Amino acid sequence: TPLLKGCLFGQPFFMHFVYIIFSPSFHRFYVGESVDPSTRLIQHNSHFFKSASTSFTNDWTIVLTFSVPNRSSARIVESYIKSMKSKKFISNLVYDQDFFFAFVTIIKNKFNISISL
Repeated sequence: TPLLKGCLFGQPFFMHFVYIIFSPSFHRFYVGESVDPSTRLIQHNSHFFKSASTSFTNDWTIVLTFSVPNRSSARIVESYIKSMKSKKFISNLVYDQDFFFAFVTIIKNKFNISISL
């Protein structure tokens, strides 16, 4: 379930997440954003969205999740990662801690968005 961060104008304010999932059978990554990555993973694996780019397999696993303040921030960070058009870039985010922390600094400097693990 999403983490309640507080209230904004009397409405609940939830953390938003950027997630990276991986398919071992196809050796592919997918980057997305959601308020609830666990539920979204179930949707990816059950083909909830029939024409989704992840519907070709059902063995996705979450390999990285981090939080940002809101959905607009999540979409900016998601787009930035996708704009790299690089499997190596995504692999480094997932598996290289120094690379990930350098990425956090870049996102903070470039977009003024804070990332939390």
